Amino acid sequence: MKNKLDPRVTFLFVFLLSTASVLLREALPLAPVLLSAVIAAIWAKAPFGPLLRRLRGLWAMLVSVTLLQALLSRDLVQGLLLGAAVVQRLLILTLGGALLAGYPGHALVQGMLQLRLPYPLVYMVSIGLRFAPQFSESFRDSLTAMQLRGVDLRRLKLRARFKIYTWLLMPTIVAGVNGAKKLAMAMELRGFGA
Repeated sequence: MKNKLDPRVTFLFVFLLSTASVLLREALPLAPVLLSAVIAAIWAKAPFGPLLRRLRGLWAMLVSVTLLQALLSRDLVQGLLLGAAVVQRLLILTLGGALLAGYPGHALVQGMLQLRLPYPLVYMVSIGLRFAPQFSESFRDSLTAMQLRGVDLRRLKLRARFKIYTWLLMPTIVAGVNGAKKLAMAMELRGFGA
C-alpha cells in the first residue's frame, strides 16, 4: 500500500487527533474528531482489514465499559454519554494507529527526525517498532503451545480465559523487559546520549 501523505503530515495529524481525544471529555465534542479520523483513515487507505479482525473481540468490552459507566453514574443518560466518550477515545486512538501502520517503520523514524524531534525520543520509537513484532510472535508462540497441550480457550469461562491470558502474557513481558535491560546496558556502554 502506498500512502498519499508524507509521514510527517500523518504523524502530526495523529498527534493532534490523540491530543484532542485526551483533552476533550464529552462525547459530543469528540464526535467530529472521530469523524475526521475515520475520513482520514479511509482517504489514506489505512489497513482496516487486519485492524477490524483484531478488534473483533474488543467490541464486547467496549459495550461493557459503556454500560458499566452508565450504571455507575448518577444519571443514566450522562453515564451513557461518558461511556460513549470512552469508546470514541479508544476508536480515535486505534484509527490513529491504523494511519501510522500504513507506513514502513523506517519512513516513520525518518519523518520524526525531519520534524526535528529529540533524537532519544525517535530512537525509543524505533526500538519500540523493533520490539513490537517480537512481543506479538512470542505471545502467539505461547498461545499455540497452550493449544497444543489441549486447552481450548473458546470453551473456557471468561474468568479462566483471563487467567490463562495472564499466564501467557507474563513470560512475554518478562522476556521483553529483560531484552530492554540488555539493550539499555549496551547503549550505556556505548555512551548513548553523552
